[in-house]
Parts: sequence; structure tokens; C-alpha cells
Amino acid sequence: MYFYSESHETNYKEMLKRYPTALKDAEYKLGCYIVAHPEIYLAASEQDWPDIFDDWTEKSFSRGGRLLIDLGMHLFGGGHTELNLTDAINTWDDKNYKVFLQAVDIRRNG
Repeated sequence: MYFYSESHETNYKEMLKRYPTALKDAEYKLGCYIVAHPEIYLAASEQDWPDIFDDWTEKSFSRGGRLLIDLGMHLFGGGHTELNLTDAINTWDDKNYKVFLQAVDIRRNG
């Protein structure tokens, strides 16, 4: 499994403890993976949300971070959140592009 950094992997393990459903559910596993990203995790760990993607509208992220959240919400919620994939691919650096590929693989294969 690809991780953006060591802290991404550590955060992911913490997210799996918080959301054990992720061990059986590809959508939750994907959610844990995206939210564990170092840029996103700090904001997430400050909240006590019952669901992974409850409310991200008032948080400030870089353009790439916001697109990762949009990706996660798009894949987690059955495509109800809009994602401009061309914009995302043109925005992400190589490491975040690899996060994108890993996220798609998690959603597809669990």
C-alpha cells in the first residue's frame, strides 16, 4: 500500500482503530486512507464526527488537499460529490497522484 509519508501510514492505522468498519468496508477503508493524509488528518483529529466525511466545508486546505477530500467524498458517497478529475490530475504532485491511484484501488478492490 502506498503512503504519502510515514505520518500518513501512522495516521491511517489510527483511523482504522477509530473506524473498525473499514476492515470490512471498502468505502470506509478509502475514507480512512484519505483522511489520514497529513494535510487532512490534523483537521480531522480535532473533530469528533460520527462519520468520516461529515463536514469539511468550513475547513481550509491547499487546492490539492481540497481535491483529495473531494475525491474521498466522491468515492465514499457513491459519486454524489462533484470532482473535477482533470483539475485534480493537473494540481497534484507525483506523491499525491500516487495517493489518488491508491485510493481508487482501495475503493475498487477493498
